[in-house]
Amino acid sequence: MSQPNQTSDSGIQSVQRAAAILRSFTRTDSELGVTTLSEQLCLHKSTVSRLLATLEQEGFVEKNPDTGKYHLGLGLVTLAGIVLEHIDLRQVAQPHLTTLVDQTQETVNLVVLSGAECMNIEGADSPRPVQYVGRIGRRTPLHCTAAGKVLLAHLNPEARQPILSGPLARFTEKTIIDGSLLEQHLAGICQRGYAIAHEEHQEGVSAVAAPIYDHRGKVTAAVTVSGPTYRLEPDQIETCVEPVLATARNISTQVGYNDA
Repeated sequence: MSQPNQTSDSGIQSVQRAAAILRSFTRTDSELGVTTLSEQLCLHKSTVSRLLATLEQEGFVEKNPDTGKYHLGLGLVTLAGIVLEHIDLRQVAQPHLTTLVDQTQETVNLVVLSGAECMNIEGADSPRPVQYVGRIGRRTPLHCTAAGKVLLAHLNPEARQPILSGPLARFTEKTIIDGSLLEQHLAGICQRGYAIAHEEHQEGVSAVAAPIYDHRGKVTAAVTVSGPTYRLEPDQIETCVEPVLATARNISTQVGYNDA
């Protein structure tokens, strides 16, 4: 009666060891030999060789014929692609948005590009009695909102130009309606990594936003903190910048972005 359990335990151990081998490969140690892996994992060389042979058959590692060492195989790319393509951005972002609300006490939204506008697809409300209401599904202009400017700044020139060259609607006295001036403003956003909007779309409302990158390194969303301007004056909004940037980085990492 004990033999099935022993076989099962042995199988689990083999899987754990194979996983340990795969995790041993890093950006700095992208190619490893049997001896090195044996020493690092405290496994017998014959065990490492057997596991590597199996992993090679499955396409998870490949052997360099010139060095005799191994590197990660394309089979992992296929599996990673399946995982990354099916990540639910809203689900991933939601707990991070909640944390950001706790840190800033202001309304937080996850915003994506939607045609020539941007749209809130997830959010968390400020606990304060006076708050910015960023309901899910709300669409706002690109050129005068913090999240919109982040998304606009990271569009390729061909996609951005029709917006910059077209008429830009004025919503407040602070709305930038000159395409050339806006283009300079967007360049600054790319350089510093975040955007601020002080009453450019709505009087009495200010916001700060940062980009979220996907596994391809493409900006696909923005996270934004919005609130009454009297609580987010220039000096005050600066305290929100680092939490917003950190939140955007954390979400980006979780959806597969690697800036190393």
